[in-house]
Order: sequence, then C-alpha cells, then structure tokens
Amino acid sequence: MPTLSGTDTAGTDTAAAGAADEARFFDEAFAQWLAEPDVTVACGRWHDGAAIAELVPHGRARLLPARYRDRFSGVRELRIDGCDHHLHIDFGRVHRLAYVIAPSVCLAFKPSFEVRLLLRGPGGVATDQWLVSLMLSAPYQRDRLDEAAAWRWFDQARRQAAQGPRSVSLTIGPSVRDGARGPAILALLRQAAGTPRASWADAERTLIPGPTCAAAGPQSGPQPDPQLDPQPGPQLDPQPDPQSDTAADPRCRPLLERALALADASLVIYRHQLLVEFQTEQLGGLRRYEEQGHVSWQIGDTRRHHCHLSLAAVERVLFSAEPVSCQGGGLNYTVWFLSAGPSGNPWRPDGYFSVVLNRPYQGNAPRRAVIDPVFDLYRAFRDERWVEADPTFLQVLAEGPPRRDGRAAGD
Repeated sequence: MPTLSGTDTAGTDTAAAGAADEARFFDEAFAQWLAEPDVTVACGRWHDGAAIAELVPHGRARLLPARYRDRFSGVRELRIDGCDHHLHIDFGRVHRLAYVIAPSVCLAFKPSFEVRLLLRGPGGVATDQWLVSLMLSAPYQRDRLDEAAAWRWFDQARRQAAQGPRSVSLTIGPSVRDGARGPAILALLRQAAGTPRASWADAERTLIPGPTCAAAGPQSGPQPDPQLDPQPGPQLDPQPDPQSDTAADPRCRPLLERALALADASLVIYRHQLLVEFQTEQLGGLRRYEEQGHVSWQIGDTRRHHCHLSLAAVERVLFSAEPVSCQGGGLNYTVWFLSAGPSGNPWRPDGYFSVVLNRPYQGNAPRRAVIDPVFDLYRAFRDERWVEADPTFLQVLAEGPPRRDGRAAGD
C-alpha cells in the first residue's frame, strides 16, 4: 500500500480515506469469522515452503483496536483469550477476501472451505498471494461433509459479498468439482444461490457476482491445479536417500521429538513477511498423514494450535550459537532443520524450521538448566553424518556458555 502520509492534497486525502474504508471492511469481515466457534486461522501455504501453522481459537479470538498510524494503520493484533500465541495482520495490504474450496493438506487433501486474505504487492499491485486464511476446522463428520457447517460458509460469503461486492470472490477448484464430494458441494452452492438447476459457473456468479480469483474452468478428470491444489515444491520433495530411514519414519524424527521436549523453547517457521513461533511446551507429539502419495507430519493436537511439515524435506540438522539482537547481543541457541534447497526463509534460505531457546539468560548469566539439554541433544546425535554444529556452538560446548555481557563468569 502507498504511504498515507507526506502530502495534504485532496487526491491523497481521498485515496487515504478509500484505503482506510477498505481496510475497515476486511477488519470487520475477519472479525465476523472469528466469532464462529469452529474456525481455524491458517498461516502459510503448503506449496510455498511446505509449512502451515494453524491457530484454533474456538471462538475466543479477537482483533485489538488500531494502535498504529500512517502506512501501518491497517495492522491489527489477533489475540486469543487464555493463550499467549498471537498474530499481527496488516489489513491495509489486503485487497480481497477470496472464498476458495480446494484440497488441503490440513484435511488429508479433502476439500477445505477457506477464506484467504489476498495481498497487495510492491507498489500496491493486487496479487493472488496470501499468508493468512480462515478455514472451517471440521467440515467433515466421519468423512462425510458437514452440510450445516458448509452452508454457514456459503451464507457468510453471500452476506459479505453484498457488503463489499468488489472485495469478495468465490473459486472452487477443478478437482473439487470432479471429485467424490462435488455433487454435495454443488447442491449446497445451488441452495445458497437460489438456483436449483444452475451449473457450477452460473451458481457461483449468482451467489457472488464479484471478481474471480483464479481460472477454475472444468478439466478432464481430477488433475491438480497449481493455484488451487497445493503441492509440495520440488525442492522440498527430494529423492529418497538409500542410507536414510523410510519416508514413514524420517531419520530426523527422534532428534526432533527430543528438541520439542526442550524447556522454554519455541518451534519457529520463518517465511517472507511471515514469522510463526509456537511455544513447544504447548505442543503435542508428531502425527503422520499420507493422502494421494503426499506425506506431512503434524506437530500438535488437531483440536489445538498445531502445524504441518514435510519431515522428508529435512536434509541436515545444524546446532548453532550466534549473537543476535533479540537476545541483547547474547547467543541464540538454535537447532536448525535444513532442506536441500531454498525453503522460503529470508534469513537462511535452507532454514526449513528451527527450535530455539526463548530465554537462555537470567539477567546476563547463562541459564545452564535450559542450555545444557541442548548440548546433551547434540552429543546424543553428533555421530550421525547428517548432524552438524557451527564453530561457535562447538566452542561454547567445550568452554561453557558465556555471559550475555561478555564478562568472565566470576566477575
């Protein structure tokens, strides 16, 4: 979005007012969905780095009032009552609510009912990219479509499109139309649109006559659509290593399970313009999912905050200790899970995800109670050829963790 300060011309004032009105519409529409008890907030896209984080607020989430000005005036903080996890969303960069039905890794590649916040790119240009979306948490009951939940989704789409006709779109993926659940979804779409015999396209246009978000014409057979059928990127789907464990039990799994058990630590997923941190103490164990040949591992209970990752993409594990500003110049103790190629992490291109200590210091003194278990974890796996450590970590391992202020331990 263009900066909303700098000049006082009437044209700029009009544009600023229009941008503020648009941001307010998306803010209010998002808040309406947060009031629903069976909605999940998803961060990330599976085909952009094979990582999705999900917050499950159970109707307890709320957007705090605006706190910032000028070009950050659209930023809102999402808080969940009784939970430390939170999220910042810039509604000033959103240009459309895209209602989309498409296969999702979060539902074992069954059709997901989503509301994606499509973003503006550099120069305010509208794109089909998103970082945050809402989705029905449980649109299926014993593998059957929950028609009441799906009806609420269609009805909310219709009402919000009436409020902002140029800001809401509807797209249903080709494989959904041609799939086993297509007839049930079409029947609900026709019912919501009031067109009992309409085609897919006609029913969509009647329900939401606004812009389309992606081409979704029929295809011959349920072929994957690169926009609507998320697939793992090729750089995160490497050829199996004959010396590694099978895909059903990735070689990094035992190390990851112990890393997730570290005290006062976070699981971190960093992508362009998106940073997600889960407190490991609030996550559950690992669960494997496979559907149509695609494998993902879920960290955390489905009913609570969790994420999906492709552990087969982990090529190496690196133990790191490096000085960072967020630790006041002290060392950041990190266990990096690295991919063979770029994973979308702007800080470290091969940094698929990591486990990092939150508070390795008390004042300036190192907290040995939380740092020593990281050393023990490295010692347990250092003989594996895919486990490495950077020079600073090895130095600290040999000499002991230094103080944050650089003074000798006895000073």
